[in-house]
Amino acid sequence: MRAPNDTLQTAPAVSWIVMRMALIAVVAVGAFALNPLVGWQWVAVILAVTAAVLPQTFAAWGGAACIVIGMLVSEPDIGRAMLAVLLVHAIHVLTSLTLVIPAGSRVVLSALRPTVIRFVLVQAIAQPLTVVVMLGMGAIEGTASWAVVAGGGAVVAAATVLLLAAGRSASAARRRG
Repeated sequence: MRAPNDTLQTAPAVSWIVMRMALIAVVAVGAFALNPLVGWQWVAVILAVTAAVLPQTFAAWGGAACIVIGMLVSEPDIGRAMLAVLLVHAIHVLTSLTLVIPAGSRVVLSALRPTVIRFVLVQAIAQPLTVVVMLGMGAIEGTASWAVVAGGGAVVAAATVLLLAAGRSASAARRRG
């Protein structure tokens, strides 16, 4: 006879393998859809498989770099740029998840909800910005170099602000505790 608390039931979950296979699939789709160079396509897939087997190698980010290489050798296109933003962000998120999901484990789907919400929010900001940048580059000749400089400056400014805010909150927590 069993007591009512002798069983454990969890919400719907997926295996750790599903997360790693999703990473391989996203990198492969990105490489074959956005990189016209066959060698780089296969390098991206090999890096994705390496990242799935050994997540601590960060090899999937090399697969994302292969997608970027394909974008650099291709003609600018809004649709391809939007797809690249989506896929590279998805690769980043999936790689980060594979680093914290141990082999042999199961992930409860409701635990992924905050990650999915953040992913959608970032895409809601990034996709319109991608369209604006692509349209701006096509309308005005010679702006590509300035867009790169401005984007780099914005990233440095954002990183500085975030690091300063993190330092302030850490020192405030030390004073309180």
